[in-house]
Amino acid sequence: MSLCEFPDDEHFSNLEAMVVQIGPKEVLIPAEVSLEADKIKMIMERSGALVTVCKKSDFSTDNLVQDMNKLILFKEGQQQNSNALPQMNFATATSALAALVKYLELCSDQENFGQFVMVTLDQARYVYLDTAAVNALNLLPTPGAMAHRRNHSVLGLLDKCCTPQGHRLLSQWVKQPLKDLAAINERLDVVECLIDDMELRQALLEDHLRRIPDLQALAKRIQRKKATMQDCYRIYQAMQRLPMLLDALKNQNGGHAHPTLRTVLIEPLQELIGDMKNFQEMIETTLDMDYVDKGEFLIKPEFDEELQEMREKMNELEDKIKSQLNKAARDLSLEPHKTIKLESNSQYGYFFRVSLKDEKALRGQSTYTVLDSVKNGVKFRSQKMTNLNEEYSQLKEQYTEQQKKIVSEVITVAVSYSNPLQQLSDVLAWLDVVTSFAAVAAGAPGPYVRPTMLEGGGQRVMRLKQCRHPCLEMLTNTTYIPNDIHMEADKCTLLMVTGPNMGGKSTYIRSAGVTALLAHIGCFVPCDAAEMSVLDAILARVGASDSQIKGMSTFMVEMVETASILRMATPNSLVIIDELGRGTSTYEGCGIAWAIAEYLAKEVKAFSLFATHFHELTRLPEEVPTVHNCHVTAVTSDDENSLTLLYEVRPGACDQSFGIHCAKMARFPTHVIDDAKQKLADLEDYQGDISASDSATKRKIIKEGEELISEFLSECKKLKKDELSDEDLEKAVTKLKDEIIKKNNPYVSALGVAA
Repeated sequence: MSLCEFPDDEHFSNLEAMVVQIGPKEVLIPAEVSLEADKIKMIMERSGALVTVCKKSDFSTDNLVQDMNKLILFKEGQQQNSNALPQMNFATATSALAALVKYLELCSDQENFGQFVMVTLDQARYVYLDTAAVNALNLLPTPGAMAHRRNHSVLGLLDKCCTPQGHRLLSQWVKQPLKDLAAINERLDVVECLIDDMELRQALLEDHLRRIPDLQALAKRIQRKKATMQDCYRIYQAMQRLPMLLDALKNQNGGHAHPTLRTVLIEPLQELIGDMKNFQEMIETTLDMDYVDKGEFLIKPEFDEELQEMREKMNELEDKIKSQLNKAARDLSLEPHKTIKLESNSQYGYFFRVSLKDEKALRGQSTYTVLDSVKNGVKFRSQKMTNLNEEYSQLKEQYTEQQKKIVSEVITVAVSYSNPLQQLSDVLAWLDVVTSFAAVAAGAPGPYVRPTMLEGGGQRVMRLKQCRHPCLEMLTNTTYIPNDIHMEADKCTLLMVTGPNMGGKSTYIRSAGVTALLAHIGCFVPCDAAEMSVLDAILARVGASDSQIKGMSTFMVEMVETASILRMATPNSLVIIDELGRGTSTYEGCGIAWAIAEYLAKEVKAFSLFATHFHELTRLPEEVPTVHNCHVTAVTSDDENSLTLLYEVRPGACDQSFGIHCAKMARFPTHVIDDAKQKLADLEDYQGDISASDSATKRKIIKEGEELISEFLSECKKLKKDELSDEDLEKAVTKLKDEIIKKNNPYVSALGVAA
């Protein structure tokens, strides 16, 4: 039972991040009508959790201490009072725990007593991710997605795990990127070992890990005394194979295994295999291995006198049944074990079988009764065989009933092994996930490298050389164009990305987010070189859609998500924003986008990638030195009838828009394209009359012109209108105008022509 309490804002941002990290299937909330309750429901539904409304009285903690005293497994020497546990001081969390205990009716089943531990959930250990970031970075596969689309999500791409516990742990890791530098490097060390040692990696993937059952599920079955002898045998089989897996790990690097590999995997496995030694001996002593191959999990007869007696009778009957095969073969003129066979199954017990082509031998034989006739042959029995089979079945039932008592004793002893079995499952799941990381890195079409991770809070950097998007590069018939991303505190904290639609802006900024996430879960990254500071949050505002259920328009969804970013972002965060402000008027949208970008760069100073079609935003670097422009490249033909997208990111702002070219690529009718060109020409303002070598010079000219105009208006206001005649006033204004025109500012001159 994990408990946690934390402060939150009115939008429950921290709660949403917690739900993303844990991924609950069901959430209990008290029945109440309030704005807060509605918001919480909305967050849970957006995260895919089932919301169950409980009575307010269910959240009462009146009987919680008494219930916990029954449910908690206290350690040896620990005070047998749940009230002494530090987690019981959490007022809100214990209230929720009380509702959980009542909803699951934990105290109504004595098998739950002494089965639980209470821990504090450390929310601050993980990088902050909300639902918007999970969706923007395509972390999880779309529900119901086909197998061939698995590479379309980060989880699908990384999941080459061989065990059920590995699949579960990987899903958890993807939603819980680490902030602990030591833990990140621990994972990276082992991944590096497995990438360098192909033989070990292949042995783990193709042999050792594939043979490991779901030990976590088996441990729970044993703990609840619901396990069978078959479950115990599956654990026994796994324990038989683990020494070979352990030897393979020890032989890494020619027998000189990496220190991290030894600490994290080899030593814990050695200790746990030793802890399970007695379990193996118990199974070998009690289980009759001779019958396991037949799919029967029986207690050895010598373990009990009654069992021994019944087993001897069963063996006698089996011999008699086998002798009936030779008699039937003689009667039917068939060859035993070849054309006529003795078989058994759970439905009929023992019976004879012949192929359909030999079925004619049965015709006219009144001593034999056909049981079934199917494609694989005819099943039949003689009367003598039927009598022997019934006697054998009755004896087997008695044997099974007698051995249940012994099985119950074996399972009771096995309960003490559930804890080391759970720990063993955790270690093997960890190994499975890092092996999957190594397999992905080794099998990718481009190089994956180990990221150099730096402690957050120091001289913050993010340098990604030739960075690629790991999912997109896996698409067939695709040649990915990699690009550099370089940001550094006090030098470049915000990249303003411009360029044509479909030019790769979104892919470029998302590749930074996905690469950062991969590094924080301990995976190699799709770059030629990578260095980054540890982040505290990955925040994203990418794409938009109406949310009719929530009654929010596209623009409102965009604003709510962006507001969350502005609240949560710190200097150690990574912010990704794509096409902000398109849902309202051009000028208003541009103003909002400018204000947000300026706030992120000047106040927050978080590393940010800002893709936009508002070319006015490319002027922001003139006011904020830590903002840098870059653009995705495209070239047009001489007649401007075709557009070629190069997907390469270069420094500087994009010098033109390619909207009409994209319309051509979408096969718009010719007359619509021509009308668009004409309207564009009509709307091109007087700035087009200014000739300048680059956009920066052009903006400087406009700024100087605006200052001259402002000065002209100030001088005009100083004129004494009451004392001057209209003629004298006109002469004074004309004189001021001539003085400005003499300064030969191209912007002012263009305004004069326009006038």
